[in-house]
Amino acid sequence: MQKRKSLSKKETSGLKRNGSSSQPVGGTSSSISSTDNISTRGHIKLTSYDIFQYCIERAKNLIKIHGIVHGKKSKPPKEFSDVPRAAILLAISALDAFIRTLVISEVRNILADKTRPLHESLLTKIKKYINHDAVIDAARKDDLIDRVEKILQIDFDKKSFQGTKNITEGMQILGHDDIFNEVALKAKMNEETLRKDLDNFTERRHTIAHRGDYDLSQKPPVENVITKKYANDCIKLVIIIASHINNIKEK
Repeated sequence: MQKRKSLSKKETSGLKRNGSSSQPVGGTSSSISSTDNISTRGHIKLTSYDIFQYCIERAKNLIKIHGIVHGKKSKPPKEFSDVPRAAILLAISALDAFIRTLVISEVRNILADKTRPLHESLLTKIKKYINHDAVIDAARKDDLIDRVEKILQIDFDKKSFQGTKNITEGMQILGHDDIFNEVALKAKMNEETLRKDLDNFTERRHTIAHRGDYDLSQKPPVENVITKKYANDCIKLVIIIASHINNIKEK
C-alpha cells in the first residue's frame, strides 16, 4: 500500500493551529474548533470546513486554468468547455463533503454535551438503527457516541448532500430546521433566489455527470452551452453557503 504523503508547510499555511488564527485557503477566515476534528494528518487537525476549502480550491484552479488557456484575445479549443463543467462537479461535491463531515462531527459534539437537547431528527435516526438492547449495551460500554457515528457514516454512504432538500435534512439533525433561511439572513440574500440558484447548479451537475451535459431529447443530442462565468458563479455561491453554515454552526 502506498504511504500517504504528509501535508507540506505550504498546504497547511491556511489552517488555524495551536489557538492562533491565519488566513485559510480561499481567502475566507475560519475558526477551527478543537472538538470539530475530522481527521489528523501529521500534527494538523482538519475540520469539515478545512476539507471544504481544500476541495473548492480544486474547482477554482480549473477556472484559473481555463483563463490561462483562453487568454485575453484567443478563443480556447472547443474541448476546453469541459473545464467549467468539471469545476461545477467539484464545487457541488465540495459542498456535499462539507455537509457530510460537518453533520457527523457535530453530532459527536452534541452527544458529548449532556446539557444540549437532541433534535427529533437525530433521535429518529438513532432509534432507527440502534434498538433498545443496543442502547443498554452502549450505556454499559460507554460507546454510544462511537456507535452513532458509525451508523451515520453507513447511512450517509447511501445518500448525497447535494441540493437544498438534502442539505436541509442533514442540518435538521443538528437542530437547524431551516438552514437556508438562516444562511439567507446572514448573507443578506433573497432566500428564494438562494435556493433556486443552488438547485439549478446542482441539477446542472447531475446533467453533466449523468448525461454528459447533452440535451438527450434532441436528435441528435445537443450539447448544452456553458461559460466560465456560469461555473464561477456556482463556485462563489457554494463558498457563500459553506462559509455561512460554518459560522452559524460555531455560534
